[in-house]
Amino acid sequence: MMVGGSTVRAQTNPVSDNDICKTETIFAFFNGVKTSIRQAEYALDNFKKIHGAKLADNQIIRYELMYNSSNDFEDFVETFEQRMLEQNGLLANRFELFFEAMQGGGDWWTTIVNSVAAAGQTLSALVDSVNAITTRNLTTLLANPPTEITYQEHRTRIDNFALEGKKMLFVAHSQGNLFVNPAYRYAVSRSPSSAVGVVHIAPASPVVIGPHVLANLDLVINALRIVGSVVNITDNIPDYAARPAGIQGLRDRLGHGLLEIYLNPYLAISAKVKSLINNGLASLVQPPSRAATGFFSTTLTWDGIGDVDTHIDEPGGTHVWYRSKQGRAGFLDVDNVVANGPEHYYASCSAQKLQTGTYKIAIANYARATGRTATMQVASYGSGVLGTKSVTLGGETGDTPMATLFTVNVTKDAAGVFRAALGN
Repeated sequence: MMVGGSTVRAQTNPVSDNDICKTETIFAFFNGVKTSIRQAEYALDNFKKIHGAKLADNQIIRYELMYNSSNDFEDFVETFEQRMLEQNGLLANRFELFFEAMQGGGDWWTTIVNSVAAAGQTLSALVDSVNAITTRNLTTLLANPPTEITYQEHRTRIDNFALEGKKMLFVAHSQGNLFVNPAYRYAVSRSPSSAVGVVHIAPASPVVIGPHVLANLDLVINALRIVGSVVNITDNIPDYAARPAGIQGLRDRLGHGLLEIYLNPYLAISAKVKSLINNGLASLVQPPSRAATGFFSTTLTWDGIGDVDTHIDEPGGTHVWYRSKQGRAGFLDVDNVVANGPEHYYASCSAQKLQTGTYKIAIANYARATGRTATMQVASYGSGVLGTKSVTLGGETGDTPMATLFTVNVTKDAAGVFRAALGN
């Protein structure tokens, strides 16, 4: 696939119609500890409520989750069950109390403590256990960096942002700061530093790249001082007894929760967070683009030298690849022939050109990439990342695709609204 000696070729789709996709600034949230995907998405929704859908110049803000998983829940549940059994079996299997305990108490706990005096000590012990487990797991993360799989998912998404010329603000809470620092360093290797910013909230990392916020009574982060350095405290919050509940009435004895503390509209610290984020968004400078934004797009990367190819079969039967980059519905506008990628295909943002039906997304080891790990990520304009897959490449297959990694179904409803979703 080496054509004309070029290593990376970026071309512009000759059809400029665009009545679906708009210019965007990316707000990427890196979640903290004890956070499920659903909880992280809820936090992201709250950021959107606070900062709105558009910048002052009416540019759209796209809110995306850069999720990192946490194994803390298994440890918490085990500890909870052990503590419940200690009360002569009176509270055994009362798992409805678990999330109240995670918040340091609640109506059920008040009733139980009034009836079973020793349960008050159990609640206090649970709070101590939560703090100890969280501190231990964060310390482990500091000593043993997160998995390469998560890093690669983040890097591939950043490649897409950079190719499409997006401004990027990374906002991280707690554990998310251990991911945001390498994400930032990677982003500024792909895009001008003026187009990328970071805001750190309760950073578990001793190193911060942008402005940060840390509460004086954040027991989780301040406990890390025992095992290493922690950034300076920036704001004071009231003691737990005088602390108002946060979003949806949530409370946190540990002073560390994003919704309970740092986005709590009744605490002054939330205004600090809001100001830092608004200033970060306003300071970003629009970078140049090397690829177009699509209704959905694919980004292919791999971990070293070699030539890995993107192959797309569009619904109308057109095969898009390096020998035929212009499809009827989309375009292969970035093609890498030497090392690492990225390659980029996008389906048109023109309602007249975008085809409904199934798109098949495959890759080929054209040459010199045997044994490499290739990562394909599919993202849509409206929903962000739809899926990411990494595969170890076998022997060279030349122009023949070696594996179909995704199918994407594009539909159009009666109101004329397009949607993209992964197929089975």
